[in-house]
Amino acid sequence: MSTCLPVRQGPDPVMRIFSRYIFREFLPVFASSFFILIGIFIVNEAMGFIASLVVKGAGLADIAKIFLTGIPSSFIFVIPVSFVLSWVVVVSRLAGDSEILALQSSGINPRTILKSVLASGVFVSLFMLYSNAVLSPKSSRAMTVLVRDILARNILRFREGAFSEIGDYVFYAEKISSRKMKDIRIYRREKNFPATAITAETGELAIKENGSAALTLARGRMKVRDIKDLDLLTTVDFEKYSFLINSPEFGEAGQNISQIESSKLRERIKTAEKGGKGSTNLKMEYHMRPALAWGVLFLAMAGALLGIKLQSPKKASSIGAAVLLISAYYLSFSLCSHMADSGWLAPYLAVWIPNILCALGALLAL
Repeated sequence: MSTCLPVRQGPDPVMRIFSRYIFREFLPVFASSFFILIGIFIVNEAMGFIASLVVKGAGLADIAKIFLTGIPSSFIFVIPVSFVLSWVVVVSRLAGDSEILALQSSGINPRTILKSVLASGVFVSLFMLYSNAVLSPKSSRAMTVLVRDILARNILRFREGAFSEIGDYVFYAEKISSRKMKDIRIYRREKNFPATAITAETGELAIKENGSAALTLARGRMKVRDIKDLDLLTTVDFEKYSFLINSPEFGEAGQNISQIESSKLRERIKTAEKGGKGSTNLKMEYHMRPALAWGVLFLAMAGALLGIKLQSPKKASSIGAAVLLISAYYLSFSLCSHMADSGWLAPYLAVWIPNILCALGALLAL
C-alpha cells in the first residue's frame, strides 16, 4: 500500500509575476514624482535666501551644496506624497486597462494587490520613522548652518590690510588666510563713538551649530572707554576671547524645533514639564513625526483602493484623485493640530486622528 504525501505548494507563480510587474510599474512613477517634488520643495525653501546668497557672492557650487544638504529635510512630506501618488496612478491605470480584470479572470482576487501596497508601505513607514526623528532634523539644521557659513565666507570677507565694517564693528587684519587672520584690530562703535578697541595676534572665524558667526581671538588686549567719562579706561589682556558677530545679514540665530532630533525633543518636553512651562508645541512636533511616518501606510492603502474604484487609464485623472486624497489628509491634520494648540485635543490624539480616519475609509472601501 502506498501513501501519497501532500505536495507543498509555493507562492502562486501568477501572483509572483504580477507582483514583480506592478513594482516595475510603480518604481518609475515614484522616482519621477519624488525628484520633481524634491526640486519644488527645496527651491521653495531656498527661495528666501538664494537671491541674498548670489548678491553676497555665493557661487553655483555653494547653491548646489545647499540643495544636496537639504534634500533629507524634505523627506517628511516628499516621500509620503510621492508614494501615495504613485500607487494611485499605477493601480488606477491597471484597473483602467483591464489588467486587474484579467487577474480576476485567472481566479485571483484583485484586492490581493493590496499585499504589495502593504509590504512597501510598512517598509517606507519604518524608514520614515527614522527619517522624521533623526535624518530630516539633522539635514534642516545642517542646511541652515551651511547657509550661514557661506554668508560668513562672503559677507565677512575681510580685506587684507584694509578696514571692513560689519554691523557695529570695524575690522582690520594685516594678513588673512581663509578664515584665519593675523595682527588684528577691532573697534566697536557705540553711538558712533569707538567705545571698545581690541588688538590680537591671531583670530579665526567659525560658524556655530546654531548658525551664529563667532570670531575667536588669541593673545590680545581689550580697551573699553566709558563714553560718559572719557578719562575712564579699562584695559584687559587675554589669551583667548570669543564673541558673536551681530550682522543683519545673518538674521535670527535660533534653532527651530523642527531641527531638533526626537530624542532631544523628548528631553526638552521633560524639562519644560518639570519647570511648569507649556510644552504643547514641543509635544505636537514630537508626536507628529511617528504619526506622519505611519500615515504613509494608511494613505497608500486608501490610495490603492481609490485607484481600483477609479479605474482610469488617464494619469491626469488619477493624479487629481491622489491630490484630493492627500489634501484631505493634510487638511484634517492641520485642523486637528489647531484644535490641539487651542487645548481642545491632546497632542498625541490630534496627530493620529487623520490616520484613524484614513484607516476607517480604507476598511469601508474594502
